[in-house]
Amino acid sequence: MIRLVFLFFLSLGICSFNANAQFDTTHHLGLVNCVSNTKYYFAIPVTLIATGAILSNSNFKINVQKGVIGDSKTKVDNYLQIAPAGITVGLEAIGINGVHKPLQTTMIFTISNVILNSIVQPIKHFTKVKRPDNSDFKSFPSGHTTEAFAAAELMRIEFKENNPLLGYAGYLMAGATGYLRMYNNKHWISDVLAGAGIGIGSTKLALLIFEEIEDHRRFKKHIKGNSLLIPSYQQNQICINWIKHF
Repeated sequence: MIRLVFLFFLSLGICSFNANAQFDTTHHLGLVNCVSNTKYYFAIPVTLIATGAILSNSNFKINVQKGVIGDSKTKVDNYLQIAPAGITVGLEAIGINGVHKPLQTTMIFTISNVILNSIVQPIKHFTKVKRPDNSDFKSFPSGHTTEAFAAAELMRIEFKENNPLLGYAGYLMAGATGYLRMYNNKHWISDVLAGAGIGIGSTKLALLIFEEIEDHRRFKKHIKGNSLLIPSYQQNQICINWIKHF
């Protein structure tokens, strides 16, 4: 129950950052980065996190584990978890058009990793769920799966417009990573589901942060004279108000 409540507030906190940035300025009062809530932007990751948290205290995860665990172990998941991100940056570097340039894509993924690591490790320490193989109490959520789905979401974002099949290929690799974590008897299905949600949500949030940084950088070029930035919340919008003195 404690774990479920903790993850509920974590998910709620992530949703509060939901935003799409745009400019709108006037002569004396400019409204900068006023962001309208995209209702379902974080629906999938929040659902996955909540499902993982619920199943973490159920017999369902034990039954699933019995059917998935393999007779041998593999290390493929150690490499597969970062494959979508590596492929994405590599393809952009050789000229395959993505939404961003290779350096920008790398920055988004870096921000995503900062976010996911700041979430996953504290949760592991807080929940203390025993792994299926009884090796330690750091099972929930799956770090490998979190990383894999963060990379998969990055690949989807970059190529979904120009090459949808390529864009969603990362999710095949991420799904395989999650399966192999259970096959290797290192994680329960609840760990995998929660990890997938955190990974997807981390990259989505990283993209918003990156766009905010880029918008702010571009906007600073147009600011002259004294000005003041004031955050506010109104009519279901998170806004940053720019008050400029002429």
